[in-house]
Amino acid sequence: MKKSIGVLVASVGVFAIALSAAACQFSFNYSEITAPLAIVGEIGVRVQKDHNNCTLPSMDDYQFAWENIQVLGETAWEEIGTNLYEKWFQVSLSEIGDGYLMISKDCTKEGYDEAILPITVLAPGEDGIWQQASEGIYPLESLDTGIVDSVVGEGVIIDGVLTIDQQVVDLPTIPASFDGDVGMVHLFFTRTADDQIRPLLIASDGFFLRFDHLVTDGT
Repeated sequence: MKKSIGVLVASVGVFAIALSAAACQFSFNYSEITAPLAIVGEIGVRVQKDHNNCTLPSMDDYQFAWENIQVLGETAWEEIGTNLYEKWFQVSLSEIGDGYLMISKDCTKEGYDEAILPITVLAPGEDGIWQQASEGIYPLESLDTGIVDSVVGEGVIIDGVLTIDQQVVDLPTIPASFDGDVGMVHLFFTRTADDQIRPLLIASDGFFLRFDHLVTDGT
């Protein structure tokens, strides 16, 4: 992943702002992010361990949570200095409103601690990939896995299943808040070899949910 976030409008800290005062120092490369719906960028997270005999032996013991963004990809933790670790997330701003990216830990020495990067997702602009999607044009990178089709209509999501214009589609990894009537949406999809619908993107005035990053090896 490219380690920059030039497409996001933010207050930039360049890892200078420690967001935790406990034994583990948490920091992001931004102090906050404000940008329009559907914008993609990269967020860096650092953990400075102050105890050489840390009771969290694996970096996987640090937990992440988020709202109003999708994580499209992430790097492994990398030790870039003495007890200093860094990780990068590629994110898409997925829902208008106030969101965040949070890191947390719970250890036997210092207990629970967390740090939050505030993220404000604005209404989409009049150009860019959201605008293309609203005009019925698939705006993401072309796939070699088949023809991209689309349908537009009033959508309903129940238990992760989207119904739109008599199409019934299983949606992977969507927030629990998406349940019920979701209004007018554009659905972009391909079909598998056995003619099953594989969703790539659903977009509306208020959200932009991508599934293209889950497509691998033509499956």
